[in-house]
Amino acid sequence: MGRVDLHVHTNYSDGLMDPFAVVQEALNKNISAIGITDHDTMDGLSTAKQAGKMYGIEVVPGIEFSADYDGKEVHILGYYCNRELNELKQTLQDLKRSRLERITRMIQKLKGLNLDISLADVQQITKGEILGRPHLALALCRKGYCKTTAEAFSKYIGSNAPAYVKRFKITTGEAVRLILKSGGIPVLAHPGLYNADEIISDLISIGLMGIEVFHPDHRLVDILRYKKMAREYNLLVTGGSDFHGTGIGSSPFLGYVTVDSQYLEEIKKYRRI
Repeated sequence: MGRVDLHVHTNYSDGLMDPFAVVQEALNKNISAIGITDHDTMDGLSTAKQAGKMYGIEVVPGIEFSADYDGKEVHILGYYCNRELNELKQTLQDLKRSRLERITRMIQKLKGLNLDISLADVQQITKGEILGRPHLALALCRKGYCKTTAEAFSKYIGSNAPAYVKRFKITTGEAVRLILKSGGIPVLAHPGLYNADEIISDLISIGLMGIEVFHPDHRLVDILRYKKMAREYNLLVTGGSDFHGTGIGSSPFLGYVTVDSQYLEEIKKYRRI
């Protein structure tokens, strides 16, 4: 039995490290398995799995959908989805296109503020084709317009900042149903961040199978509450560091939060691929 980190991002979405380096880091941290859960893409999984075979680290295929729940952004994790499902492929293509369109519009707004930044500046930061505000924030820092990504968000691209553009999202219901249709296991990510536990019962009614109990932003009181809810609703329990790379997010390092591999074994009982 070992420790596993089931919530990890790479530079195929908004992480800083490529999948190969992430797997190497898991080896260094003595983590036996990691879940690659990039935002709205599964493109980094092939490289991660190759590295996993090389280093003896189990790579759990996953994805994290940024979805809408009555105007609130809610994240839905999906484990063991069939990437070949046409509907999943099409949805991911649509999300990729919408992210590109959003970043393009935000760059236009930044240029209107006399900031010399281009799409190429942003694309240099990510390995994949999923563009997000963290990439734009890093590009602004590299160009010398901000000292930190937090400053970039507060001054330029945060929700109330002058270059902000709202992003298209699928609904939480669509995310859960798509994960189920692709043979995957839908899990509500970091519920403690939403301050709306009614989300859980609503999503259970349409097929939610798990809840991320252990997360860097969860306090002990959150962990105890969600463990209790998982027992009451017979939900799978997951957890992980939500690692993006040093300096991004609330997790300072891979494996900052882990769970016992017994939780992964429970998840595997429901996999269909």
